[in-house]
Parts: sequence; structure tokens; C-alpha cells
Amino acid sequence: MPTGRIKYYNFDKGFGFIAQDSSDADVFLHSSAIKQPEYEELRVGQRVKYNIVEGEKGLVAQNVEVLLTPTERRWLRQGKAIIPRGYAGFPGQNQGQLFGNEGTSAFDDQASGPKPIRSRRDRDTSLTSSKSTVRPRSQPTPAKDFGDEDVKEQTSKQLSFGDLYILKQINFETPMFFALYDDVQLPATVLEMTLSRLTLNSNGKEQHIPKTDVKYCYKDVDAERVQAAIDIDEEVKAQQLTQSTSDAQAYEIDTEAVQDARKNKSPIQVTLREGEIFRGIIDWVSPYEIKLILANGAKVVIFRHAVYTLSLD
Repeated sequence: MPTGRIKYYNFDKGFGFIAQDSSDADVFLHSSAIKQPEYEELRVGQRVKYNIVEGEKGLVAQNVEVLLTPTERRWLRQGKAIIPRGYAGFPGQNQGQLFGNEGTSAFDDQASGPKPIRSRRDRDTSLTSSKSTVRPRSQPTPAKDFGDEDVKEQTSKQLSFGDLYILKQINFETPMFFALYDDVQLPATVLEMTLSRLTLNSNGKEQHIPKTDVKYCYKDVDAERVQAAIDIDEEVKAQQLTQSTSDAQAYEIDTEAVQDARKNKSPIQVTLREGEIFRGIIDWVSPYEIKLILANGAKVVIFRHAVYTLSLD
């Protein structure tokens, strides 16, 4: 059977396209052709195998099987979200966007106000980008209805690794800690997320936290190891810096160096504006966060606006 990768997929309408390994011709994919109905959320970059038939408008995939690794199969049985290792956003999201070329601030809400991602009990609400909304998948649209406008609409709905990370914690109501300024460590689960803020449930109280107030976050299970791994730069701490209020105050991260460090698994050192020092290997990078695997195995997501300096060890 031919193999390829998911090039585009519209959750709302239940269709997409496969980029073939052996041909430049894309293959139309309808949700009804997927042999694994339990695999609900196809991702751009996911590998598949399939049969091909000639449809009215071109090549159409049939008997589509998602090619899962043993780990992904185990996660699927456990009900966990699966994000392919090669995931890099939707079509049109290039490497520069993935690794953080500067552009419009991610923390600027539209005048109309974005709709949030919500937790499992509120699945009917949505995730928004600065341009559009990604809604839960509804009944599939017949294959004949796909067109260029649908593709253009979906290309603006870009989920970064940071978005996907928070979305997963919302879905599974993961107990976490959010480090805020003034040495606040807030225990909470994430209820919803917009471009500019997080809504957290902390000890039964709902709190709306601007993302610019968050320095880093980590899962409850990693709490002891994260705290044990933190060093403090006393000179930086003595400056009593608060969150950066403008691009001029923000530290300019060398994106190319970060890319190389991640690729080569080179350790880096990140010092935050209140003096905390983290050392580790980069797991992933988004335009607004860096996820580190610390030397003791703990994992922490650092918000880039909180970075004072970043250097290669």
C-alpha cells in the first residue's frame, strides 16, 4: 500500500489531503475512509498508508490506516492525546514560525475578544488564533464540497507546540504549578486558554492569569525535581525586575542557536528575570515558550518573555 503524511486536515468538515512519499500528487482524504475511528484527531505530519482510487476531482484515499508507533498505540489505549513527532503546525507554517521569528505579539487580543480553549467538561468551546477559530469536529462534509477556500481558511489556524502542550493539559485536567512574579508558585489546573491569558482552577477558585505574568510552568509530578534543579543568580535577582512591558525590554533570543542546540541535544542555560537559572536539553521550541528537560529528568516550560539571558553551556 502507498504511504504518506497528512498534509492538511479540516476537523470541522472531516476531510484533508495526504502528501505521498512516492509522488508529488496529493491524495484527497475523507474521514469516512479512516479505518481507525478511535483515532479522532489526525495531525499534520502523521504518517498513514492507504489505497488510491480515481475520483471525480482527482485521487482519493480509501482504507486509510494511521501508522502508529508502539508508544502511540499504548497512549491511544490509555486515552492520551497523540501528537506526531514530526508535527510542525498547519500548511503555511514554516520553520521560522515554528521556532519563533518575531512578529505580531501573541498576547494581543483582537478587539472582539478571542474564544478560549476549554477543559473536557466544556468541549463545545474553541481555540482561536489571532485570525480564526478552530472548532470541535462536527459531521463530515461530503468529499465533493472541498475547495481552495477551505484550505486557505485552515492555514490560518496554526497550533504551536506551546498551544498543543496547554491543550493536552486542559484535556486531561493535569495538576500543575505556574510560577508567577514575586516568587509565587500557583498550584492549578488549566480550565481555558486564549491568546493573552490562562484561566486556572487553583484550590477551587477560578483565576484569570495574563500569560505575561507567567514565568514558567510544570506538572505537579515534577514539582520536587524542578525545585531541586533551580539555581539563583543573585545579581539578577537584586535588580528586582518585573515582567517586560515592551519588546525593547525583552531579551532577544538567538533563534538559530536555539535550533542548533535542540537539533544537537546541546545543553543550554536559561536565566529568568527574577534570577532563576535552569539548565537542560531543549525538548521543543515554540514562538513563545521553550520546553526544557532538566538534568534530573524533570520537565519545565519556560515562557520566552520571562527570559533574562540564554546561553549554551
